[in-house]
Amino acid sequence: MLIADRYELIGRLGRGGMGEVWAARDRVLHREVALKLLDLDGIAQADLPRRFEREAVAAAQIVHSNVAALYDRGIHDDVLFLVMEKVDGQTLTARLQAESPFPLTRAVAIASGVCAALEAAHRARIIHYDIKPHNVIITGDGLVKVIDFGIAGFVQAAFTVAHSSQLTPAGTPEYGAPEQFLTERGDERSDLYALGGMLFAMLAGRPPFTGHNSIAVVRRKLDEEAPSLDTFRPGLPPEVSALVAELLERDPDRRPQSAKEVQQRLQALLASCTAAEAPTAAMPPTPRTRLMDDTQRAPRPPSPDSWNRASTDETPFTADALLPRRFTNDMDIEFARIAEDTRLSREAGPSDLVRELARRDCTEVVAGVYAEQPGPHATPENPVYVSVQVFAFPDVATAQDAHKYLGDGGGAWRLTIWSARGGGLAPCPDKVHRSLRWKQTWRQHRYLAVAVAYRADLTNDGSIRPWLHSAARRAAVSTGPQNHHG
Repeated sequence: MLIADRYELIGRLGRGGMGEVWAARDRVLHREVALKLLDLDGIAQADLPRRFEREAVAAAQIVHSNVAALYDRGIHDDVLFLVMEKVDGQTLTARLQAESPFPLTRAVAIASGVCAALEAAHRARIIHYDIKPHNVIITGDGLVKVIDFGIAGFVQAAFTVAHSSQLTPAGTPEYGAPEQFLTERGDERSDLYALGGMLFAMLAGRPPFTGHNSIAVVRRKLDEEAPSLDTFRPGLPPEVSALVAELLERDPDRRPQSAKEVQQRLQALLASCTAAEAPTAAMPPTPRTRLMDDTQRAPRPPSPDSWNRASTDETPFTADALLPRRFTNDMDIEFARIAEDTRLSREAGPSDLVRELARRDCTEVVAGVYAEQPGPHATPENPVYVSVQVFAFPDVATAQDAHKYLGDGGGAWRLTIWSARGGGLAPCPDKVHRSLRWKQTWRQHRYLAVAVAYRADLTNDGSIRPWLHSAARRAAVSTGPQNHHG
């Protein structure tokens, strides 16, 4: 398919509530590009194309190595499209899911790259309005790229505010500034607040504000001061904690007033971190006692082979060690963990399944529930929920043998499907089992994960099958010992 008689669609990279992103080829300039299609069907605002044009032209003025370039824009068959630089790499969301919290130097370096992009954009009088890990890509050589400058604010406004000349955008709840959820549009300092939230998440392993749903997160953000970073990551340099605290001030006037100022502080922090990590050859290392070694040595990540047998496994059998806090499915929709617990294996299913688990020395199950998150890529009226259970066996061979009971041959086994209730876990009622659902299993070394996705309205409409499949698959493959580091 050709867009505007020029851009050949090659393959879909992602899909959300507002459109799709495709890998494409520019037949005129013979280069690979990313093409975003924004479907504004049903949005009754006649001036949206004009506003879209304005935002796109403005965003194209940003030329910086930390910003994904915007090449072209237009309308094709009543669908708005953007042509952008195709950036090969991983989103910061994916990096955080794979390994968090980050080492201090890496977190500061990434924040500095994002801040450099903000400085360039603000100089061009462009505000992003939706700085978050999903809009930051880390390339293979470590370069930070921020995407959707200017367009993020436009899209948020188009889909969250109807019949308004103000076009107040609401950002992503976990990272957007408080003023963006009130009656204000926000300004450059709103982007700086979101930068502070990302730096907090990279260092603490979680956003500064969490809750069971988006409304709860926003309410806390409006009513409470941001928590101290030291509570979640003690021992950081005071300059780091102070900068994060200032960026997360509820009152914009109390935050740093420019990206340039923040970048200067980040660069100074980066220089001091790098200097502290540099080896000192001039002076031989001072011999340490065993006590000093035990207290000062950085924690070692578990060796890959340690997951093969329980006797050498260093991974705790806990939700935080085995379940990601968040994951993004193949359609760019985010899911957040809303409940978790460790339960006895007899709660995982019927008695005949329990006997098989006991025969294979599986006595406990780590269980969690994930909920689809409203945001720029999804505003679900009936969110998808995913119930995940992790089973641990003595070794790989036993896990492989058990897979036929929980995985490929597990159609007859009525596994427990968990829901979040009263702040904890509760088995789902029979009507969930009777609705359309999708199960996915995944084995990693001696661990076996089973994920079951279903929608809140318990529909049997088969058209939602791709959404359930994508959610269950990503939940299963994101689960396991790769979430434990140290």
